[in-house]
Amino acid sequence: MNNCLKIGNRRFDSDQIIAALVQYNLLKTLVGQVLLDEVLKEITLSKQELFHTLIGSADIPIPEDFENFLNQWCQHRGITMDYFKTVLLRNLRLEKFKQLYFEHRIESEFLQTKSAFDQVEYSLVQVNEFSLAQELYFLLRDDKVSFTHIARQYSLGSENRTGGWMGPVPLSTLPSAIATLFRNGQAGEIYGPVAVAERFWIVRLDQISMARLTETTRTHLINRLFDRWLETQVQSLIATPGTIEVQTLNYQSV
Repeated sequence: MNNCLKIGNRRFDSDQIIAALVQYNLLKTLVGQVLLDEVLKEITLSKQELFHTLIGSADIPIPEDFENFLNQWCQHRGITMDYFKTVLLRNLRLEKFKQLYFEHRIESEFLQTKSAFDQVEYSLVQVNEFSLAQELYFLLRDDKVSFTHIARQYSLGSENRTGGWMGPVPLSTLPSAIATLFRNGQAGEIYGPVAVAERFWIVRLDQISMARLTETTRTHLINRLFDRWLETQVQSLIATPGTIEVQTLNYQSV
């Protein structure tokens, strides 16, 4: 009997599944998970680690009948023990792997990419003509005309609907010339005109929030280090001749 995979109204036999993996660009994902299976064989979780992770506390003593605890934990969440062992337990081992192999690199990664996490709020006016940009700059800086008024009347971007206000946005997403001004500037300062693409920007730095290595940032960085590592492993395997190919299996009756 030949099995097939049914998704909605479509059915896929083994050949069609292989073709779909390639067509939908899912082969690399599958290769990555297969590689992880080999790596995770070396990662184990003690009963203590598993219990404290599932409970979310290190203060509660481990129950004597640990197997019964797992069964009750699964029943409470409506999952089978097989699902727990094949999916959830694998995910927990994966998280431990990330901590073991990438935790020590987080601070270095943060220092190298810190600017990507810095946030800035600013006011913006952008126009096409340099002479108009100069005139507006002096009105804002010297005559203290409202940035909101100028932006709504003259600015050509979507910021004219917010009175010029933008943010908070990552500092790294701004044009490099603007990002440099903000990184070295002080709140309240007005800069311009600055050529950005085919327009001229006048900007005011309203607030800058320098990134800190919070738990959220640590999680983001460790996942990025892991993703980078896995991508390298997958590319290396794919580039090795003979490691990935479609083969015909010959079944012999006994």
